[in-house]
Amino acid sequence: MQKVNKLGEVLGPVGSIAGYFFTIVGITQLFNSYKAIIFIVFGLFISFTSFVAFVDFDAKRYRGAVKLFGIFIVVKWKIIDSTLGLRIKRTNRAWRTYSASNRSFSISDSNFLIELVDSQGKSVADIERFRSIKEALLFYSMQLGLPIDHSAM
Repeated sequence: MQKVNKLGEVLGPVGSIAGYFFTIVGITQLFNSYKAIIFIVFGLFISFTSFVAFVDFDAKRYRGAVKLFGIFIVVKWKIIDSTLGLRIKRTNRAWRTYSASNRSFSISDSNFLIELVDSQGKSVADIERFRSIKEALLFYSMQLGLPIDHSAM
């Protein structure tokens, strides 16, 4: 069984909205100038590029990647061996943008991140992002046969 987990957009939700805007402007201006293709490509890149993590439970391997344009992935698989463990980490992310009238628009995101750690406790890769963590952590621990590192909890 293979699981694909989207970890987030490259430029956050504000960047994705800006990418949609660039794409729409490029499409509307395409009839006036072929240089608008630059806006379309740039907008699609910003809108759909995201961080993803692939976990293959049968072969016990993973890969963390950037999905360019939401389609292209170029990363090799890495093996999950018995020296690795799972750790949970609380993450707080915030994005802020300002309009022309100096009004701010803020988006904050607080959730938990499951990551693979090596025997020294260093983070190897992010696996999945969750709002509630208990059932997800137990699921990964049972599927991969890895111990849970309680030092960061």
